Amino acid sequence: MGHTYRIHIHHRQKDVTYVAEVPADRYILHSLEAQGIQLPFSCRNGACTTCGVRVCSGELHQPEALGLSTELQAEGYALLCVSYARSDLWVETQDEDELYEKQFGRYFARGRVRRGLPLDED
Repeated sequence: MGHTYRIHIHHRQKDVTYVAEVPADRYILHSLEAQGIQLPFSCRNGACTTCGVRVCSGELHQPEALGLSTELQAEGYALLCVSYARSDLWVETQDEDELYEKQFGRYFARGRVRRGLPLDED
């Protein structure tokens, strides 16, 4: 049997903290679900930010986190659906749009899109 780590998850939306043991060789989200801990998720393949958490302490490995920039990973964010524990961890869930905005907000124009307006002519 492989090594296991203890993870503390503060579910901010429910103001509940879960504690569980997770194996080093299984995705954290899947391990937690198998233990009856329900956390936010959507795609399950690292392409969105629904299962995103902020790592307060500890280390994890997330080589398949395509939906999370390397900059945000360096700032301590992780996607539990494709993360492996590498130490004991303390993490906290993010508000639904919080991490999404940090990841993708810069790609969207600010304000409303205006369509169908004539071009200005000189």
